[in-house]
Amino acid sequence: MKKILLPLLFLFVFSVESFAHPLVLTDKEQTFVQNTPKVKIGMMPDFTPFSYYINDQVVGFEHDLLDLISQKTGLKFEKHIDKWTNIYNAFKDKKLDVISSISYKKYREPFTKFTSAYYDIPIMIFVKDNFGEYKGLKSLKGKKVGVLKDVFYIKELENIGGMNLVFYDTYEELTKDLVFGKIDALIQNLTNINHLIKKHLYNNIVLASELTLPNTKKEDLRFGMQPENRVLSSILQKALSSISKKEMEAISEKWIGSIKEYPGGHIKLNEAEKAYINTNSIKYCINPAGLPFEGLNEKGEHIGMSSDYYRLFEQMLSAKFELVKTSSWNQSVEFIKQRQCDMLALGMETPERKKYLNFTSHYLDVPLVVATKVNVPFINHILDLEGEKIGLIRGDAFVKILRQKYPSLTIIEVDDITEGLDKVKSGQLFAYIDTLASIGYEFQANYFGELKIAGKISENLKLSIAVRKDDELLLKILQKAVNNISNERHRKILTKWIPIRYEQGIDYKIVWEVAIGVLVLLSLIMYWNRKIIKANNLLKQAQKDIEEKNRELNRLALTDNLTSLFNRRKLEELIQDEINKSRQTNNGFCLSILDIDHFKTVNDNYGHQRGDSVLIEIANILRDNLRAADYVGRYGGEEFIIIFPESNIDAVKAITEDLRLKIAQYDFVGIEHKTASFGLTSFDGGDTIETLIKRADNALYEAKESGRNKVVIN
Repeated sequence: MKKILLPLLFLFVFSVESFAHPLVLTDKEQTFVQNTPKVKIGMMPDFTPFSYYINDQVVGFEHDLLDLISQKTGLKFEKHIDKWTNIYNAFKDKKLDVISSISYKKYREPFTKFTSAYYDIPIMIFVKDNFGEYKGLKSLKGKKVGVLKDVFYIKELENIGGMNLVFYDTYEELTKDLVFGKIDALIQNLTNINHLIKKHLYNNIVLASELTLPNTKKEDLRFGMQPENRVLSSILQKALSSISKKEMEAISEKWIGSIKEYPGGHIKLNEAEKAYINTNSIKYCINPAGLPFEGLNEKGEHIGMSSDYYRLFEQMLSAKFELVKTSSWNQSVEFIKQRQCDMLALGMETPERKKYLNFTSHYLDVPLVVATKVNVPFINHILDLEGEKIGLIRGDAFVKILRQKYPSLTIIEVDDITEGLDKVKSGQLFAYIDTLASIGYEFQANYFGELKIAGKISENLKLSIAVRKDDELLLKILQKAVNNISNERHRKILTKWIPIRYEQGIDYKIVWEVAIGVLVLLSLIMYWNRKIIKANNLLKQAQKDIEEKNRELNRLALTDNLTSLFNRRKLEELIQDEINKSRQTNNGFCLSILDIDHFKTVNDNYGHQRGDSVLIEIANILRDNLRAADYVGRYGGEEFIIIFPESNIDAVKAITEDLRLKIAQYDFVGIEHKTASFGLTSFDGGDTIETLIKRADNALYEAKESGRNKVVIN
């Protein structure tokens, strides 16, 4: 899935201040704590991983955060767990003292006093995998877009216009309707939708983009208090400010650290790989003087292309990377041999290095060029450098390669690119060989008009991630990351760090000669690339066919082949889900079994093919006239089951009566009118799947025995 999806969790930013402040309560605040037995707080039952149920216990990031606040302040919290719309309205009606997970908006200020944010989450746009190419919010014009009721960015979406917004009470309903095509897209934060995708094994949802609105970038999670309760507001803000970065990181690591999504793709790690990422800090070394690929700035901070790749790896894997500083590239190589670091983001595979390193497939392919003084003629071939002193960085893979391939060359090793170019400038070296990116970067900064690129050699620098030989698990993890780096990500990093410009003072004749040589080389590369692309396309098509077949198998496992409604297996799974939910939230649900009256006469008089058509038409009537939150499936033969979540029997009786009338009034082509009988019941706290269905079936039997075409409640 871009599919879904990252880490993206490393894009989540802690918003509580990095440095904790000591918690000192005033006399008035201490008195409030002593005289307040319970602070009523509204929290959600399905806001994974912040507040949600595991079995029958509500857990999550926010619950641990509240426990920590209780320890620090002495406050006791009375938790009211309900769906967002209910706790939001209860808070507005002043029935709750505090609400969690509320985001700041100016229109909420009259009824909310906000703490600082304790977490920021990206808001994402999800679509079905058959949506087509997503090209920004304009792609949603005229589409049905699902959002949660009372979510804080609704007004901004309405101001954009063009979208048909569909409002939902729960994340489950919202996501389910996207899966089954009742809406075209949904907008919600990443963590909740990822959880539901994993929970239900949905495989047709695609992560299209991150939502960016004029006044909304992220979902900022805060505690909201009643504005008049200034003492409580002050205590909670002081408590948040007193939480150290280490304490906050511990909570985050527990509840959020193992989610592996990011906007460019979904990294699927097995259990061993997840355990490795969650328990290891990956130490890496770099070339400290290898810009624009990598280096250290004046503050000793890692910069360059590899720093952007490391940040990308962090996002993709939710991994921790720790820089081990060295004084030179040669020392970095020695450090990885001595196991003082685990990996290099940019390393070229050679037979010598393979003795102590493993390599991912290469993901950067960079040409090598020759730098000389401006008065040197164009260099057509590397052998034009015979008899001259040529500089290369000590320990570089190409030192050995070029010595073996061209033994007549005189290669002088230097410590870094600056020493190499300085020696060319002073005449101590005739030429210096390095990548086009590295030399171009240095030319712009330090050698304007003094040196030039005099030619290109046939070798290219092919860069991979290099990993210690003894750490094969890390290699597998990083190979997955390399496989998921999109072309767009590569392009952004390359264009950021390689802005090569040819300015005044450059010999344009030589530039054109180099360009012609490069074009010839590129033509050859393009020829082979076309062959490779053709082969890759065949592989991708085969993979796509397999994925489509898997999706179809998954669909068949959950749906009735004739009516495309849920099948018996899926219905029983949904009933069990509703039973579990009702026991947790005390919100009941209803269930109805309906049977087509005298259906056997259709098969006997018109044939089984016409009977199948009647079943399909009945299925369409049910699907088109139920509420968005309801479930319907074929239980077997001419029997159907309808599940009405969070509903009372009176409301459902009206819905089933309406369905009964629509079936009775429907004109079935070529046959007489058909009717259906309904048995209806509601969940009792002690019910199982079997007892619930049995009670509805008894009601159905009574409807049949008392004349058919009616709804009976049991």
